[in-house]
Amino acid sequence: MYTEELPPWLSDAMQGLVSGNLDAWMDAFAEDAVHEFPFAAPGAPRRLEGKEAIRTFMTALSGHLRFGGLSDVRVRETGEDTVIEAEGHHRDGATGAPFDLRYVWIITRRDGRVTRLRDYMGPRRPRTEED
Repeated sequence: MYTEELPPWLSDAMQGLVSGNLDAWMDAFAEDAVHEFPFAAPGAPRRLEGKEAIRTFMTALSGHLRFGGLSDVRVRETGEDTVIEAEGHHRDGATGAPFDLRYVWIITRRDGRVTRLRDYMGPRRPRTEED
């Protein structure tokens, strides 16, 4: 069964990311976590291994975009796996221009921490202020 709200552990992590608190996002991850990007563009990382590699990537990414909120959220939790579908509303880090990304995340957790995040995202789409 799907719900339309993020689970509390992920909602807290996302709020941290939106507010610029990378530590709050990283607190969700296990030390041996893996973050995968199966549809990564050529030259972009496809797999990050370990919490520090994920932190390094996210730190660099924060210079290119400012994370915003999510809408059209659908969540399905099945045991250790959580599947999230959502629309992300972000801003370009250099210009401030708004854009949207469609996400599907498959997240596996162990002992309350993310051990694997498969991050499927669609292409970046410009957004007008009216959207």
